[in-house]
Amino acid sequence: MATLCGALLALATAWLLGCAHEVSLVNLSDGATIEGTSTLWDQTVALTMPSGEIVEGHYVSLSSAKIGPDSLFYRANVGQMLGGHVSGRFHGYALLTGQNGTIIEMVFASEWTGQGFGVARAGSVEEYWVTF
Repeated sequence: MATLCGALLALATAWLLGCAHEVSLVNLSDGATIEGTSTLWDQTVALTMPSGEIVEGHYVSLSSAKIGPDSLFYRANVGQMLGGHVSGRFHGYALLTGQNGTIIEMVFASEWTGQGFGVARAGSVEEYWVTF
């Protein structure tokens, strides 16, 4: 019985890691949305901009990311940006780039299931609420 439960747990974990989760960015000024996907297995995020441009990139744990002075989130307090106490979650940073030069930075917190929330910024003007 224990072997069967272990096998089922391993299958469920592999399924969750391989699944792509929907990502939504909602513009804080006008409510416009950007849709995309996030994949836990290869730690990627891909978004389709309203213009049709695809912006994509990998995300890393904030505990290992080197966010330098040129970053939009340099010296930011992650807990404050994400709305309060967020311990016990994975905290990540993604730098997404598109073929037309669009750059989106994202800071987020997520559960082990891949669902989470965060904030994003495109350039120095547009700010977004992120859910996935």
